[in-house]
Amino acid sequence: MPVRAHERLHTLVVGGLLAIATVLVEIVYRLPPYPSDQLYYFDFAESFPASPLADNSLFLQRFVHQFLRYGLVFPMRLAQEVFGYSQGAYLLVPVAAGVALAVGVYLLGVLLVNRTVGVAGAVLTVGNSIVFPELTQPLPDLLATSLFCWAVVVAVAIRQRRRVVTVTRRRETVALLVLGVLLGWSYLTREYIVFCWPLIPLLFLRRVPLRRWLWVALPLVVIGGGEAIVNAVLFGDPLARLHASAAHGSVAPAVTDFLGHSRRWYLTRVLAVLGAAPEGQWLKGALVVTVLGAVFSRKLVVLAAWAVLFYVPLVAFGGVIDPDHPMVRILKERYWLPLMPAIMLGAVVAGWLVVHAVVRRAPPVRAYAGVAAGVAALAVAVVPVSIAQHVRMTDRDDPLNATYAVNGGTQLEQFRSWLAADGGDVDTIWADQRSVRLVRVFVNGTFGEPVWRGRIATWYTPEQVPAGTAAEAPQAGDHVMFYSLRSTICGYCRGNAEVLLDSRPARPPATWRLVFTTDDDVVQVYEIR
Repeated sequence: MPVRAHERLHTLVVGGLLAIATVLVEIVYRLPPYPSDQLYYFDFAESFPASPLADNSLFLQRFVHQFLRYGLVFPMRLAQEVFGYSQGAYLLVPVAAGVALAVGVYLLGVLLVNRTVGVAGAVLTVGNSIVFPELTQPLPDLLATSLFCWAVVVAVAIRQRRRVVTVTRRRETVALLVLGVLLGWSYLTREYIVFCWPLIPLLFLRRVPLRRWLWVALPLVVIGGGEAIVNAVLFGDPLARLHASAAHGSVAPAVTDFLGHSRRWYLTRVLAVLGAAPEGQWLKGALVVTVLGAVFSRKLVVLAAWAVLFYVPLVAFGGVIDPDHPMVRILKERYWLPLMPAIMLGAVVAGWLVVHAVVRRAPPVRAYAGVAAGVAALAVAVVPVSIAQHVRMTDRDDPLNATYAVNGGTQLEQFRSWLAADGGDVDTIWADQRSVRLVRVFVNGTFGEPVWRGRIATWYTPEQVPAGTAAEAPQAGDHVMFYSLRSTICGYCRGNAEVLLDSRPARPPATWRLVFTTDDDVVQVYEIR
């Protein structure tokens, strides 16, 4: 077998093993659906392409910007077509996006240095405390980052092949079209990923003729035009998503904690976000090493440019331009997710380069320079990931850590099993406006088959009752499901229950009969008597 073909085979095998390992980790560390943005996207996918504005609920209209992220909503709708409104459909898109991110970072590491660096970069990228919690949540940041990472892989591959071999025009045209599709899809998923797009022209400078760039632009024009048409039909505004997203940054009461600060405060938020992670010092070090390392190594220029191109406009729109009306909530960890592949892989590349250069200068061990550098690269990845993993397994006071399935966060799955076994006597299940979304998911099996066919009803607080409808309440013989009544897993759910039961902490009436509870009381079902 030719050496080049042999190397390609090894690269594919390692990439395949990495993909399998990522899927296994995601299954073991899956998070249950959460009744907030995650399930709003899932609900919008169920109703797509119908406009949520047809519903008079101000609650839904406030989150209409999420419906407009077609790059995430449409794949989730396809998942629901296959698996119905189920846990499997909820997990499919984020799990696939997580695998794509791991493999994409790996391939970028292979192109820049070698397979060892690629594996270490992938482990550090998906294993850090900013990215890891997103691996099983259908939110736009992970998918957009994965798509852009693959766009960079394609662009670097085109650049390198043009440097060493003559690329056939047909193959390059196909690659450029794929690159355009990846960029367009990433934009449809999360609009601010376009901050990173200038990296692609930088990679093509003096490598790809300007006229060839039109093949990248073609899918972008088609995708942008298609989105404008859909928005005009559904919302009467071709730029509906941009308008909704720009206004969302400072309209909700929850964002007041980062309004009106000094401009310097916004510039340093990245260090605050990274530093809050268990392995925060490592993450901040990775950022510094990636940016400064570009001064000394051309291999790091691509990654440093990626980081800077994303950081500058994010903080600009996140408060530097107008501290009183930021367009992006930069205190949310996941909003920084597109930065992570660049600085994680950058740290690994820097570690490999430093050790390799030092060992090569020692004649007795020069032949082992690559091995030593590889060990160093793996250590750069393993140590911080191990710190984060230790916290995930031991810090049960953190609601997020407590809800990983490996830590016992399977309460909703236990609720489903109870319904399947003993739900025959249950005619109606009531739940608050948040928890009812969870009930809708778990009355179906993992891959869509119904386990219970009774009535699901929403128990609204007085402020939540939709306009034009009469308030309803559960009656004798009905069942009420409470989620996180005595835990910190879902503060929204507990708060609704306190209002509905008019007690704090929330306590169901003594006449109600408890018919199901998990060992930790996270899910409880009462029969009204």
